Amino acid sequence: MKDLIVKDNKLIRAKYSLSLYQTRFIAHMASRINRDDTDFFTYTIRLNELLELLNIERRHWKRLDKTLTELIGKIIVIENSDIEIKKTALLSYFSIDKKTEIVEYRFDKSMKPYLLDLSNKFKRGSYTKLSFEKIVGFSSQYSAKLYEVLEMKAKQSEAYRNSAMLVFEYDLEDLKELLLGQYNLKTGNIEIPKSYSIFGNFKKRVLDPAHRELKEKGEYFFEYQTLKVGNRVVGIKFTIHKNGEKIKKDAREK
Repeated sequence: MKDLIVKDNKLIRAKYSLSLYQTRFIAHMASRINRDDTDFFTYTIRLNELLELLNIERRHWKRLDKTLTELIGKIIVIENSDIEIKKTALLSYFSIDKKTEIVEYRFDKSMKPYLLDLSNKFKRGSYTKLSFEKIVGFSSQYSAKLYEVLEMKAKQSEAYRNSAMLVFEYDLEDLKELLLGQYNLKTGNIEIPKSYSIFGNFKKRVLDPAHRELKEKGEYFFEYQTLKVGNRVVGIKFTIHKNGEKIKKDAREK
């Protein structure tokens, strides 16, 4: 297992919602991929090691089974272009053997274009290198997802030498789908929990905790402004800051 994770940016922009346990588990899986891999393997790990990684107490090991079972059923929506939308899963298989204390797991094969051999196949700015240690160190899955977005935007800004890319906007509903969206098989729609239809709840439970945690732990963090039509919030304007630069700037201003 290594610290570096490489993802195609289409996967970072994909719409799906994972729990904190599932976020850490997928990060662990991605960290098992080697630079020269051209196919996925069936990976194994000791049960106790995985429970420790996910911060699940041994006596609650059945939470792992529940977490991975739910993960197999998660559908992620990847919009490759205006005319192509893919719907797929991240995890295709897992096994927990209580006798041998071994857990087996495998990525769904549809994830190959988004996780394998990226630095050899794609130009700079189309994929992002992420830190496994940072992802598993977050206490919120929303911090982890926004960490990936900030890293993607910051690295694109560097690749294209365009600092304007550090400021970007999200339509509010698109942002909710990115962070909270659950694909509904019956309706064919990406749905958001009803409680988050109230912006104050989204701000309190998602945006503000992620803002605080990234400012504390991330190489980059964000400030944000709400975009309104009348009194209704319709979008969010993000500005990315590099932590060291922000600290120096604040010191100069003081």
